[in-house]
Amino acid sequence: MARRHRKIGISLERTQDPGKDLFAYLFLLIMVFSFMLLMTTGERKSTMPGQTAPQQHETSGRSLLAAVPLEKIARLAKKDGSLYLKFGNEFYHPDRDVDRLEKDHRIALISDKDGRQKRVLYLEEDKTNKVLLAEYLEAFQHLSLKGIGVAFAERVK
Repeated sequence: MARRHRKIGISLERTQDPGKDLFAYLFLLIMVFSFMLLMTTGERKSTMPGQTAPQQHETSGRSLLAAVPLEKIARLAKKDGSLYLKFGNEFYHPDRDVDRLEKDHRIALISDKDGRQKRVLYLEEDKTNKVLLAEYLEAFQHLSLKGIGVAFAERVK
């Protein structure tokens, strides 16, 4: 019976102070908001594994387009329901006519600073909006599978 009458050293009575609870909630809200703001506006220094960054070039202005002859600039055109590369009056299919494009010297050879040669096909922008983006990408896929890069060119008047 002696055990029942012992007092507990810790007071179990709660004090009713709404100011403390309000201050605690406000403090937590400010901390969470500050953390979210810090995470969204902070500059990310690291990249995802396997993700490559774009190549950075040392030259401030590259004027490779000025040296491209007009006969090496193609347009994408539709003919008989298919998409073709049009050089003047000549039509080339992006998948079937790669050998003919090389034979007719329509593909430009560019040397990079390491001395490697790249094959590039220059395309003029389609301002008529008759060629869909999916068709552009399909043509690029056929050319890239053959090792030919695609660059956009603009005719300077």
